[in-house]
Amino acid sequence: MVVDDRRGRIIGRDHEMQMLLVLVQALTAGQGGSMVIAGPAGSGKSTLLAAVVAETQGTVAGERPVSVASVTAAESEREWPYAGLHLVLSGLIGALEPGDQKRLTPHVEEILAGLGDDASPYDVAMRVQTLLGLTETPILVTVDNAHFFDLRSQEVLGFVARRLRPWPVALMLTGNPSAPAPVLDGLPMLRLGELEQEDAIDLVRTRYDDVAVNVAADLSRRVGGNPRALLDVAGELAPEQRRGQVPLDRYLPASQVLRELLIPDLGELDDDQRFALLVATVSEDHKLAPVLSALAEHDDDVVEWLLREHVEVSDGTFRLRTPAVGSIVWRAASLNERVRAHTRLAEVYRGLDADQVLWHQARACVEHDDELATALQQAARELLGRGEFQLSVRFAQESVRLTSSPDERIQRLLLSGEFALFAGRASEAVHIARERSRMDMPPASSTELALLEARARLAREGHVPTDLIEGQAEALAATDPDRAAQFWIVGAAGFADSMEVGEAVKYLAQAKSLLPEVSDSTRGTYRRIAAWTASLSGDWDRARELIEADSSAGNVFADADRCVRHAGVLARLERYDEARRLYHVITEQRRFGDSPAVVGYAYSALGVMEIRAGRLIAAKEAAEAWQQLIGPTVPHRGKIQVYMIRAYALMGDLTAARRCLDLARLVVRQRGDWWTRALVQAESGAMYLQVNQLDDAMPALERARDYALTYDDPSVLASEPDFIEACARLGDLERARAALAAFEIRASRVPTVWAQHTLARCRALVAEGDESVKLFSEASKSWVESVSPVELARTQLCYGERLRRLGRRSEAAEWLRRAVVLAGEVGAMGLAERAEEELGSGRSAAAVESSSRADTGLLTEAEQRIVRLVATGRRNREIAAELYVSVRTVETHLGRVFRKLGVRSRAELASLAAVAKSPPSTPEE
Repeated sequence: MVVDDRRGRIIGRDHEMQMLLVLVQALTAGQGGSMVIAGPAGSGKSTLLAAVVAETQGTVAGERPVSVASVTAAESEREWPYAGLHLVLSGLIGALEPGDQKRLTPHVEEILAGLGDDASPYDVAMRVQTLLGLTETPILVTVDNAHFFDLRSQEVLGFVARRLRPWPVALMLTGNPSAPAPVLDGLPMLRLGELEQEDAIDLVRTRYDDVAVNVAADLSRRVGGNPRALLDVAGELAPEQRRGQVPLDRYLPASQVLRELLIPDLGELDDDQRFALLVATVSEDHKLAPVLSALAEHDDDVVEWLLREHVEVSDGTFRLRTPAVGSIVWRAASLNERVRAHTRLAEVYRGLDADQVLWHQARACVEHDDELATALQQAARELLGRGEFQLSVRFAQESVRLTSSPDERIQRLLLSGEFALFAGRASEAVHIARERSRMDMPPASSTELALLEARARLAREGHVPTDLIEGQAEALAATDPDRAAQFWIVGAAGFADSMEVGEAVKYLAQAKSLLPEVSDSTRGTYRRIAAWTASLSGDWDRARELIEADSSAGNVFADADRCVRHAGVLARLERYDEARRLYHVITEQRRFGDSPAVVGYAYSALGVMEIRAGRLIAAKEAAEAWQQLIGPTVPHRGKIQVYMIRAYALMGDLTAARRCLDLARLVVRQRGDWWTRALVQAESGAMYLQVNQLDDAMPALERARDYALTYDDPSVLASEPDFIEACARLGDLERARAALAAFEIRASRVPTVWAQHTLARCRALVAEGDESVKLFSEASKSWVESVSPVELARTQLCYGERLRRLGRRSEAAEWLRRAVVLAGEVGAMGLAERAEEELGSGRSAAAVESSSRADTGLLTEAEQRIVRLVATGRRNREIAAELYVSVRTVETHLGRVFRKLGVRSRAELASLAAVAKSPPSTPEE
């Protein structure tokens, strides 16, 4: 277990810590008690006990500090009668203040003098109770590993511990409940289980700063949640493995802690039992029948033992009850035992599954076998075609291992790296590519592997490996311009995907200088990346020209990269239907297979496009498909979850929006790249604006706008209209108009449909009186056939709000109803709810518009009480504390209040609250 100094807590044991501190709190009031902390070895009992001691030291009860006596039982003294009690009483006396120590020492010495072999545990216990009755100083006594005490000490301490309540003495013990121990019987017991996965990841990353999140998550799944075992296994990993730069081995590293914890009797198993466990461990498909066939020559008792003790069976397949046991057994097995296990499985699969036969033959082979290597390579290709990516990578790597020819081995090494990258295993591809530094190979082969490394590092880290790319490209420019250009293009693609357009342009310029000497394939790749970069920099004519030229040069559906790049450029050009068809070729038709790297990227890009197009339900489906495909890890590539912050807020699902925001902040902490930080500010600001939390929206949108101004195209980071609207809602029209002036200039340079429509809405927002009505009328009619329906619904909502504030309630109702219908059609239920609330407020206010109090009468009693507290100048956190609710509850209520009353600031709200007389009530969660 690890104490997390950053948060001052024991990781994963907050609840247990609080329960123990309750006992300490009772001690300060003069009430004694006891508690046993129980759990298996390595679960953190000693660490938790030490944390309680540290927390207790310095605690004061009345005018007296609480004393703490801590002892640890030694198994070596287990056969000595009353040795444990002697240790506890010595520790107790040593912990007392000098005055109490002098007063009680004679009594302790009397008890110790009477601890002969014939001393009755009952009589000793009664004398100890008498001693405790003389205690005036509150004292906490902790005993670690109490189950190691001798039996008589356990009986005495157990008797006393169950009767401590009248005296200011608390006793905390740690013990193993699986071992009989009288001292633990009948006492309150706090059982420590395994850590939850999130806490296990936190624990590993706190102890080892270099552990990647995905590596820590993998360890927690394979090892379990025992803290000591987790940390021991993590410590056995190579630094490159902890950082995620080299994939973890199939079998966990040897760990004595893990072995003693999970299978302490391994050395006592007979040969047949060990072999049965090994066969189950090396089974690739986990089908039960072949394993049973492989063990047919063994007694039925062995199979029954395996099924009873270590295996869980379901529908003809099995899994080891504790996965880490497999690693322990495999590490303990000899080479001959491993070969024998694979050979037996290869024999039983013959005629049933050719791939399994091939796999187990390869694993049983310890020397080069070119025939088997060739068969493995062919099988790897077939597995890749069937979408079995992980298995295809394994077969390809085995093919490399068994190949005798150096030249052939290099080619197969490169192929296995390509398979790994295609399967989404970028770290493995990097490891394979770096084999070039450990092998003698021709320069051309080394260059191929260096290019593979550049692509794999980009996929893994999200950062362009400029040192590798520039070094290779400059070295190759004179001798191999085609390869040099490929390096520059890979770098340009990485920069463009990270929205670092300026750097992408520089790299493309280097590649362009080599174009007369490159292959048609490289020239096509250049066109696509140049088109993508041009679409981001606002040069739409150039982007259109390049993408059309690439379409003319070959079939768009020829390879996945071409299809994805064309779709991306078309989406930037607002040709959504064409882009959607291309993405669906990858995601629905699976034209290029089921590669997580390809399909996952397509889903992410499709989701982002659907948000821009105003198809929120389709965006949600794409985001969910992306998440299901890539699993629980948080890759940098695929920012769809960040974009979904805004989408979920518009859909009215604030829980999902905040969950995405938490995930986005995690990505920022892990990656910290410029674009992700900008995107998180923009999308979180949009979420806060949607729920009318303007105090939170403004700082985020202000920072997002600063980022947005660095791009020529305002639609790259679509935060300027949100910032202008937030300023207008706060009544800061001067600032809104200044931002509008800048937005007008930028929108005129890249006149997208989105920019033109949102610009029209912003002009209306910053205008006043009849002028604003005229401008809203124009905005509501601009680009209605092609603009995102979500943006159009937002314009209609703003128009209705403005009309209502100007007293034109019947006209306001018409536009608000339009907003409700349109927002509902596209899944923007959060937007529809805002329009409905505004519509309801308008109807109610029409009947009582002569009274300034009428608006506050629309509020619930809970909302009215919050309004009155706002009027006194209290902030949200202070209101939450006074009403015993969460800050988020206050924010939610205030969002509804702002929308119902049509106010733009807390100051406006305070002025309306001045005449509120409704009785108070506490808001409900």
